[in-house]
Amino acid sequence: MGMKKFFSLGATITLLLFWTTMANSTPVKDRVAVLILSWGAPAGACLDYAWQSHQTCRIGDRTLYPGQPCKFGHVGEFPYQIHIGILPWALTCLWPGNQYVYDSSGTYKLVDGVYVGVHPDIPSLTPALIPAGIPIIPAVEVKDPMTGGLMYAPDPRTGEDTLPGWYQIGSIEKPFPNGVGDIYEAAPLAFMRWAVILQGPTEMPDECLEPAPAREVFDYTRGMLEDAFGDRVDVRFGMYTAVPGLTKSREDVAEEFANEGFTKMVISRETTDNNQYANEIMGKYFVMERLCEIGKLDQIEIQQARQVGRTPEFNALNVMNLKPLIEAYPEGSRIAVIYTTHGGSWGGKVGGGFMGKQQEWFTDIGPENRYLNYLSWKRAIQAAYGNRYDLVFTIGGVESDLREDNFFAYGRIEESKLNGVAYSIRQAIQLAKADGHDKILIPPCHWFYDCTDTLLNMRELNGLPVQPKEDIAAQKYDLTYCEDMEGKEVPCGTADSVAQITIASSYSHFTQEFATTYYSVLRGALEKFGLYPKKVDIKLSASQFVTKLNGGSVEVTSNSHEIKGAKIDIPADPYPDRPEGCTPETAIPTNDPSDTNDCLWEDTVITIGHQVDPSSMKKAQPVGPAVHFGPYRTMFNRDVTIRLPYNKAGVAPETLKVYIYNHLTNDWDSIEPESVDGTNRLVTFKTNVLGLFRVGVEK
Repeated sequence: MGMKKFFSLGATITLLLFWTTMANSTPVKDRVAVLILSWGAPAGACLDYAWQSHQTCRIGDRTLYPGQPCKFGHVGEFPYQIHIGILPWALTCLWPGNQYVYDSSGTYKLVDGVYVGVHPDIPSLTPALIPAGIPIIPAVEVKDPMTGGLMYAPDPRTGEDTLPGWYQIGSIEKPFPNGVGDIYEAAPLAFMRWAVILQGPTEMPDECLEPAPAREVFDYTRGMLEDAFGDRVDVRFGMYTAVPGLTKSREDVAEEFANEGFTKMVISRETTDNNQYANEIMGKYFVMERLCEIGKLDQIEIQQARQVGRTPEFNALNVMNLKPLIEAYPEGSRIAVIYTTHGGSWGGKVGGGFMGKQQEWFTDIGPENRYLNYLSWKRAIQAAYGNRYDLVFTIGGVESDLREDNFFAYGRIEESKLNGVAYSIRQAIQLAKADGHDKILIPPCHWFYDCTDTLLNMRELNGLPVQPKEDIAAQKYDLTYCEDMEGKEVPCGTADSVAQITIASSYSHFTQEFATTYYSVLRGALEKFGLYPKKVDIKLSASQFVTKLNGGSVEVTSNSHEIKGAKIDIPADPYPDRPEGCTPETAIPTNDPSDTNDCLWEDTVITIGHQVDPSSMKKAQPVGPAVHFGPYRTMFNRDVTIRLPYNKAGVAPETLKVYIYNHLTNDWDSIEPESVDGTNRLVTFKTNVLGLFRVGVEK
C-alpha cells in the first residue's frame, strides 16, 4: 500500500514535470516577455498604495549625483533632477531651505483624545504636545495651497463630511512639522474620501486590489494572447504602484524577466491615447532604469504597444457602449455629443531652481494623438447612428474637423491649464447650450473602466453631479440629469431646465470587448519580433525598413505572388523638429488634422503578406485576396496610401469597396476607395491604421 502510494505520487510529479516542459517547449531566448502595465489603483482606501502613489506616479526617483548612470528622461538640473516632474521639487524632496514647504504640518485622527498619525510610523500626539497657536484644522476644511479650493470637500451629493475625526495640524503660515512630507500625508486622506463616496471595499484583499473590471480586462487579454501565441509569449503584469504581497511593480517584473533569460520584451499600457507620460516616462524609462542597474539593458530588445484608440475595434466598442444611451431618444432627435478624454497640461516651466522643473508637456505627442483618435471615433459614431439621429459634434453644427470647432474636451485638466489645446467639459457644455442643444451626451473615452476619475474627479472639476450611491451599488455608471443655462442642476421638465445631459459610463460592462481591442494592438507589437498567431496563415511577400524621418514605399512586385501590386506609401515626417523641439513660444496645439506634426511614429519594418485563411465576410462579397499590412495596427498621424489587387473580372469599378477586418465584430468594416484601376485591377485608398484588408462588393 505504501509503495503503491509512493509510486502514484512519483508518477504524478513526473507527469507534471513532463507537461510543464511540453508547455514551455520554446526556448526562453525565442520567447517574448509581455509586460502589461497598469496604475494598480485600488478599489478601496489602501494605505500601502496611497502612501506610495505620489512617489511612484508623480515624482519618481532622483538623480543623486552629477552624471549618475541609468537615469532616463530625468528633468531639471542637478541637484534638482527628478524622473517624472509633475510636482515641484520643493514639495517632494527635503532640501536645505525648504523645510516648511516640504513639511509644514501633519495629518492625524483624533482617537480617544490622542492624535494618531495617518501612517503607523508617525508618532501619536497628545493635545499637550501641540504648541499654542498651532492650527488644528478639520480635514473637511483644509484648503489646497495650489488652488485655494477644499482638498477634502464634503460628499457632493449629501454635504456630509467624509473624513470625520481627521485633522491637519499646522499650516504653511504656522508650521508644525513632523518629519514627513505634506504631499505624502495628504494622499491617504484623498483615497479615504474617494472610497467613502464611491463605496469601495473595506476588507482585504479587495481593498488593495484593482476593481473587478480592471482585473477582468487583464485576465481576458492574457488569455487571448496565450491562446493565440502559446508558449512563445509570457504575459505578466507590473504596476506603477505595487502593494506588497498582492501586486508587483513594473521594475520588479522586468527584472524577473531579465534574470530568467528573456531577450525580447513588449511593454504596453491600455491607454487609448499615445502620450509620453504613459508610454515613455511612466513605462519604458522606469523599466530601462532597472534593467540598466542590473546590467541587462543591452541584452533586451524592447518594443511597445502605445494605444488602443483609433482602431476598428475601439470604434466598434464605442458604438456598442453608446447604443442604449442614444437609442433612449426617439429617432430623429438632435443630440450634441461631447467626446471626453483625460487630457494633459499644456505648457510647463523652463529651467531648474528651488521649485525644480516640470516635464515640458508642450513637447508631448499626446495632444495630437488624442484629437486624431477623436476624429476616428466621431466618424464611427456618425456612421452607426447618423442615419437615424441628428448627431452634432461641432459648434454651430458646421461641417468641420478643425479642433476649435469640435466638442472635444479634456476631463481632468483645469481650464487655466488648457491654453487652447481643448475645451473643458464645462466649456463644451456651455457652448452646446448656447447653440440651443437640449440633449447632450458626454462619453468618457479615455478610461477602460469606471473609476475615481470618471465618477468623481472629472465631475467635481467640471461641476457635474456625482453618481447616486444606489446606482454605484447596482453598478450603474451612466447618469442623466438636467441643467439651467448657467450650469446649475435643476429638475428635468421644469421651466429652468434647458438641457438634459447624459454622462455615459466607460467600459466596465465591456471588459471582454475592451480586452479584444487591447489584444489587437498587442498583436502588432509581437509581430515586430516575427510572431504571428498560431491559427493565422500569412505568407510574407515584401518587407522593408522605413524611417519616421523619410517615410517610404513597400510594394509586392514578384509575379509569383498572388498579391502582386499590393503597395503602401508612407509620407515623410512633415515637421522633423516637432513637437520634440518645441518651446513654450513655438508650440502650437494641432488644430487642422491635415497639418499634423508627425506621420509614422517610429522607424519600423513594414511588411506585406497574403493571409491565406481570412475570416468570412458577412456583409460583402470578396473579389480579391486578403492582404496583411504590418506590423498589425501600426498607426500614423497622416494618411498613408495603400493599393490592393483584386482578381475578379467583370466587376463594375464603382461597386468596389475596401474592407478592414475588425476583431470585435468578427466582420469587415468598409472603407471608401480613392481610385480604382479597372485595367490592372487595383484599388487605392487611404488609412491611419494597418491591418488585414480586402477588396469586395456589398451583398
